[in-house]
Formats: sequence, C-alpha cells, structure tokens
Amino acid sequence: MARPTTIRLPDDLLDQLDARARAHGKDRATFLRDILRDALARDVEDDIISRYAAGELSFTDAAERLKTDPWQLLEVLRARGLDLSVTLEDWMDSRSSL
Repeated sequence: MARPTTIRLPDDLLDQLDARARAHGKDRATFLRDILRDALARDVEDDIISRYAAGELSFTDAAERLKTDPWQLLEVLRARGLDLSVTLEDWMDSRSSL
C-alpha cells in the first residue's frame, strides 16, 4: 500500500526534478519514487559491500544478501576496485550454489 508523505524542497531542486521527470516521460511523483528506489538499492549494496570489505560478511553471505550469484558479485567488486577476500570454505560454498 502506498502512503502519502510530504517533504519540503527548494524551488531549484523541484525545477530540476520536474525537468528530469519530463525528460523521462514521467510525472514528478513517479520519477521521485523511481529514483528513491534506485538510491535505496545503491545504499543497501554499498552497505553490504562495505561490510564484506571490512570482513564482517563472507563472500557467500554478501552474495546472498545482494540476491546475486557469486559471479555477479565478483563483477561488482571488480567495478569498485575491491580485492576478492574469499576463504576456501567460501569458495566451496559458492561453487555448490552454481
């Protein structure tokens, strides 16, 4: 269920949002929902990758939390310039999920 919410934005930001929404053929509300979903997804991904890089999550746990397969996680890590930090146990777990 969608619930209404109110936020106050400066006029210049609203003008930019409206221009971008028009460029995408969307109304302001739809455009805002879409970019908020994207931003939240990126924030969750950033958090999971940061926790993996800090050693708080295993490779397998990170892939599961990102709802992705190990190969896609490798691509994400490579794109971010991060090294793979996998134990033999992680590697064996990831192979069994292929």
